[in-house]
Amino acid sequence: MAAKLKKRALAEYGSKVISEERETSKRLKLSVRHSLSSEAEVDPVLNIDSNSTERRIVLELMKYGRYLNLSSSDNLQTSIRRIEETLKKIKDNSVKFMLIIIYAKILASGKVQDISPKIDEIAEMISNETSNKLISAWLQASTIILEKINLDVSCRQKLIGFGHKSLLNTANPVVHINALNLLSKLVRPDNMEVNSTISKLVSNYSMSQDARVRTAAFHSLRTIHQQGVALDVSLYPVLCSALKDDHEGVRCEVLKIMAILASIQPEYQVKIDDDAGYNRLVDDVFSRVCQVINDVREPVRCLAAQIIGNMSRVSQNFLEQTLDKQLMSNMRLKKSSHERQAGLVSSGEWSTGKKWADDAPKEELSSASVNLVSLGSCGAFVHGLEDECFSVRVAAVDSLTKLSMENHNLAVLALDFLVDMFNDEIEQVRLKAIESLTAISKHIRLQVHQLDVILGALDDYSTLLREKLHGMLQACTIATKDGLKSVINKLMGNLKKYPQDKRSILVTFKHLGGNHPDLTLPLVVSLLEIHPFFDTPEPDIEDPGYLCTLVLVLNAAQHCPTLPPHLDEHTKRHHLYLQDTFPHLIPSSSNLSKPESVPNEAAEFLSSVLKRVELSRRMSSASQISVLSASCRELERIASIQSCISDPASFARLYIEGQILYEKIVRGYSWSHQNSQPGPVLRENIEKLKMISKKLNSMFSNLNKENQILIRILKLKTIGVNLVSVVSNSNKSAKGETDEYLREFDSLLADIPTADLTNYNFMKAFENLNLSESKPGLVASKLKPLLLQYPPACLRSVSLDTRQAKAVIHEPTGGSETPLKCLAGLILGIPMDCEIFNVPDLSTLRICILTGDQVTHLSVPKRGDLVPGSDGYRLLTTASLSHQVWSEPLDVEISLVLDLGTGGGRKDNLVHLCKPIRVSVLPKPVRRGI
Repeated sequence: MAAKLKKRALAEYGSKVISEERETSKRLKLSVRHSLSSEAEVDPVLNIDSNSTERRIVLELMKYGRYLNLSSSDNLQTSIRRIEETLKKIKDNSVKFMLIIIYAKILASGKVQDISPKIDEIAEMISNETSNKLISAWLQASTIILEKINLDVSCRQKLIGFGHKSLLNTANPVVHINALNLLSKLVRPDNMEVNSTISKLVSNYSMSQDARVRTAAFHSLRTIHQQGVALDVSLYPVLCSALKDDHEGVRCEVLKIMAILASIQPEYQVKIDDDAGYNRLVDDVFSRVCQVINDVREPVRCLAAQIIGNMSRVSQNFLEQTLDKQLMSNMRLKKSSHERQAGLVSSGEWSTGKKWADDAPKEELSSASVNLVSLGSCGAFVHGLEDECFSVRVAAVDSLTKLSMENHNLAVLALDFLVDMFNDEIEQVRLKAIESLTAISKHIRLQVHQLDVILGALDDYSTLLREKLHGMLQACTIATKDGLKSVINKLMGNLKKYPQDKRSILVTFKHLGGNHPDLTLPLVVSLLEIHPFFDTPEPDIEDPGYLCTLVLVLNAAQHCPTLPPHLDEHTKRHHLYLQDTFPHLIPSSSNLSKPESVPNEAAEFLSSVLKRVELSRRMSSASQISVLSASCRELERIASIQSCISDPASFARLYIEGQILYEKIVRGYSWSHQNSQPGPVLRENIEKLKMISKKLNSMFSNLNKENQILIRILKLKTIGVNLVSVVSNSNKSAKGETDEYLREFDSLLADIPTADLTNYNFMKAFENLNLSESKPGLVASKLKPLLLQYPPACLRSVSLDTRQAKAVIHEPTGGSETPLKCLAGLILGIPMDCEIFNVPDLSTLRICILTGDQVTHLSVPKRGDLVPGSDGYRLLTTASLSHQVWSEPLDVEISLVLDLGTGGGRKDNLVHLCKPIRVSVLPKPVRRGI
């Protein structure tokens, strides 16, 4: 019986071993397949032949086209040979078309040595081909090659020859389009004869019957100009007639060419119709483009509005006519009474009364003799700003802004029109109008009736629009005291309606006071409620309205010497308090005396700290750690005092903290003695060193080349320290850590020039080991003494242009005792208003929510919620949170982080950009119905 039980046990044991081997072999098989597919993508080859089906050819071409740039020169030659063989066998023209395009991309890759014979073969193919579709394909292929490869003169002559021949031998419009495109790319500034021939040939096809060919011809003329060959002004009459073409593509191309001619020869004299005289070319083009702003097609009107704003050196009267509608009635020129009397006096003729109506106007015109060119610019912007399509209105506002920025008279005329755009129903148009007034603010003064329209936009629901409007009020000049009073009252009401705008409104009051001290002076008594005889009660300094008034008055007092004597004693005390509380809003003599650049004393102090750190390397380990710790405290203190040197000091402090942790790790007991598992101190120090390395490599930009290499070496040594710790103090496999270390080492070694390798002893020493195997035990044994012998090098200098990635969360503010309530299992939206600075890669930005049960929720902000600013990005979004029922309110921490991991979600891959904000949340249970 015992023998049977033993036999059964052995059988069961053997079956288990067999099943484990099968599972293991299955996993190995899957991993091998994955590696083969990855190798195929590294050096792909076109896997087709003459016997392949059309479906398989199409699929292989699509796959090969994605990885063509990864293919080696030998595989490209193989692919070319297979394509040439397949072209001879295949019958379907659509498949041939795809083969020809891939063929051209291979030749244009730059990895094929001599393509002159291939050009000869292409020329022969075109001459023997009868299908218009394939002729078009070969012409497109020639254009692709020409754009990427610098061909010699003989090859270019061959391309010109069969391009010209293709135009003459067929009437197919698609062939004409591709031939014209090819010929326009073949012009060169050094070959005038060929250029004139091609330009003349292309110009002839601008009169083609097919609208697509006409469009391609004018586009080719523009391409010729981009190739460096100046267009002839004699084309201008042709362009004027083509401006009436019935195809919108032709009109768009003509507008672009006319703008080019006006920019290269603005003073060329153009004859006006009949005997009316001559106009400058730039003025005539400007008039004709203004006339096109009434086109029936939206793209043409939008393009015309854009071109107007990019034209320069236009005469002042033409510019002013764009905002003036000269009326004509019954084809008769209308003059004012004053103009008619002045003309009568100058002529010396008076009515005798003997003949009926001998003093009637003599200037009646016929419809055929009306000069539309002279009237083309009249009211152009008026029509553009009133267009039914908002894209045209946006383009018109933008162009009017560009022309007004350097033209004071035009800016004054445009003010009323731009103010009217504040009433537009499209938010994008209103935003563009606000930005326009901000741009021309130095030329304009806002009157009361204009402010009534502008301030109405402050009631808009959009936070972005309100803040843009605050920025406009900060830049503009108000003309009268009543206007300033209305602005103050509106902003005060806006502060009560939208408390979240407090920060922006305070900055607006600061600029209003600094820009209008003379207008603020008569309002001081009413604003601060100062009585000439009685003492008024002291206002609460925490009141937002009183705070805004103080900011306005105290900024005006800096520029108005007669204002401070009007202030009460408590106002002066509040001034001293606010100078420390809001130094960026309240001016002081010390703030005004500070220079804008980095103070020399702070820069010298930073250099002295780095020098002291470098000298500490000669001390013992304990003394060195003490000096490094003191240096970190000093750098942290100066970063909090001097904001202009905060980022360089933070970078130096973080690097020195990494040096301290590294020294503690390699000098510790656990480093020199092997244990079954690492101690908690060693494990904690390694994790801290990893986080510091990630911060240094992800949060700082504008570093000099030396510091970039130093932080990458610190990252490499951090990986090495972790590898040695895993090998020495645990039984886990260290294969992953070894591969990571070797990959990082190879990547860093490739970026260090060979001549500079001697400056980095650690890199040179490990390179000289010449390891034949990558076993973890061997690598760790060789690496351990090097890590101890070569600690991280000290920073010799830090660039003062160094910038640190950071974020500021304005909303939510946190600290509220009232919890945000929601139903359990549903989503709670928390509005967020943040500013983000110096983040190099926005794709790693995440919103991080840490709940009370220590669960981290990461969400990716929408691209549309990130608004670019002058020095960073503004994030206006809603953070979403969902949880089960809580018995009482708990705080959740909201912050912005960078997710540096590939999988995402791990805490050790998150780098925080700001301190978390605590928000009280209470998920309530769902009420069940009876």
